[in-house]
Amino acid sequence: MKFTFLKTVAAASIALGAAQAHAEWVSFPGSAHGGKTVNYSVAAGTATASGSGYAGGFVTVLNGGPSFTSYCVDLFEYIDFGSSYSNYTLVDGSAHAFSNTRADADLGKLFALHPTITNELNEAAFQIAVWELAYETSRAYDVSTGTARFSGGTAASSGALALANTWLAGLGSIKAGVDVDVLESIATRGAIGHQDVVFAAPVPEPSTYALMAAGLLSMGFVARRRSRSEV
Repeated sequence: MKFTFLKTVAAASIALGAAQAHAEWVSFPGSAHGGKTVNYSVAAGTATASGSGYAGGFVTVLNGGPSFTSYCVDLFEYIDFGSSYSNYTLVDGSAHAFSNTRADADLGKLFALHPTITNELNEAAFQIAVWELAYETSRAYDVSTGTARFSGGTAASSGALALANTWLAGLGSIKAGVDVDVLESIATRGAIGHQDVVFAAPVPEPSTYALMAAGLLSMGFVARRRSRSEV
């Protein structure tokens, strides 16, 4: 029985590790706190995208777990609220190919500076700031200039654009940011559900799973030794 317990824990550890390497089940039930409309024009290498979009966070559910808020980092694609997808892979922000090479570190600072968003205006400003960090390849962050530009819509009239710029200007005061993860879609480009999203992860990292498995193994060994001493 004791051997079976250890064998089961080891198998669970392997399964958890394998789950991180394969597709994740993701759903986007709807908007987190609302948002604002905004016009955008961004570049990713030689590719460009422009149009009018909705700036706001997504309620996100990963593998049936508790919901959290994620933000779009892919203005070239889109997702469909209310649908579930099995074509996502969870990666650390440092492994995601952002247009802006500073994006991972600066997104971590943005999440550290504003860990809790509770209203529509802030939600829109935060999303616009995320887009700016993901796509801006010039030295300065300014939502109205550079390779990532945002203007008009209710984001302008509500003050969300100005607030996004204020927050971006404040990143220099943050010495260390939080770790961010990206859910990358592995769908064919152009298909619904390809849009990549970023978040400050509420789910355990692969290293955390390993520590959990090691702890369970230690508990198993302790239980086994106690059983022998009682015989």
